[in-house]
Parts: sequence; C-alpha cells; structure tokens
Amino acid sequence: MSRRAWISATLVLTIEVVLYVVYTSYGAQFHFWLHGLFGGALGLAALTVVRMLPRHGPGRASPWESGFLGHLYSALPDLLFLGFGVLHVLWMDVFSFHITLHFIPAPLYTMLAVFVLTLAAYGLVMGRRRWSAVAVLAVAAAVVVIALAFAAPIPHSVQQIRDHPGLSLLCPVPTHR
Repeated sequence: MSRRAWISATLVLTIEVVLYVVYTSYGAQFHFWLHGLFGGALGLAALTVVRMLPRHGPGRASPWESGFLGHLYSALPDLLFLGFGVLHVLWMDVFSFHITLHFIPAPLYTMLAVFVLTLAAYGLVMGRRRWSAVAVLAVAAAVVVIALAFAAPIPHSVQQIRDHPGLSLLCPVPTHR
C-alpha cells in the first residue's frame, strides 16, 4: 500500500470513529449506521460507475474514500443539526433520502444489503466484469426503489417524531437560568 493510501485510510478511519463517538453521545448509533451504510453505498456506486468508463484508468480514489464522502453527504443534515442546531425538514431528503430512509421497512438490514451489493459491484468492475457490475448495481438500485415505495408515512408533528423509535435523539434540552 502506498504512503498516500495509508494516510487516507488513517484519516477516514479517524474521522469515522469521531463521528461514531459523537453519534453515540446522543444515543444515535442507529442514525450513524443508517446514513453511513447508504452513503457508503452511494459513494461506492459512484466510484464503480467511474471505473466502468472506457477511458478511465485505475485512478487515485479508493473505495474507502468514496464511501466516506458518500457517508458525509448522507449525514450532512445530522452534522448540521449536531454542529449548528439546524432542525431536520423534508427538503433534506435531497441528502440521500435523509428523512424518508428512516421509514423504509427494516432500514438497517435494507441498507446493509444495498451496501454489500455495491461493494460486490465494485469488486466485479475491478475484476473486469463490467456487465456483471452493472447488473448488481441495478439490483441495488431496485432494492432502494422498492424500499422507498414501501416507506411508512413521514411524521408531521413533534409528538409523532418523539413516538417514532428510530427518529428521536437523546439531545440535551437547553435550560435558561
């Protein structure tokens, strides 16, 4: 492994650990894994598509870098909330279905399946099995579309959000003296 690869892997791992610790401090491990798996899958899918392009060489991007960037993109609303107190609203679905993803059937298992499929597609394209990779990416996309089609309705009140086990965070409530 090159020096660049070691540095990159170390940075990605360090930042992911810090993110996990922050999510854990709020009791939000579910959110870390949900957005991490789907974001990682998106990053890997993008890298896989780039690797399929006929004139593209091996390139410098690694799968963990692409997955990490996908995770950051997917978790951006959480980072805005944790860092700046920006509340979640429906327009944040532009960040990898950030809101709706919570309401799909078996969200963590579904996103784990999507992540594994995109990882397999990346392996296939690196093994020069381009059409097999396309087929696996199509299956991953179909899983996401079907899961989104069966998503439960999105809550519209604070009480509904508090009642939903996958949404409420253990956030400290500011007190005024």
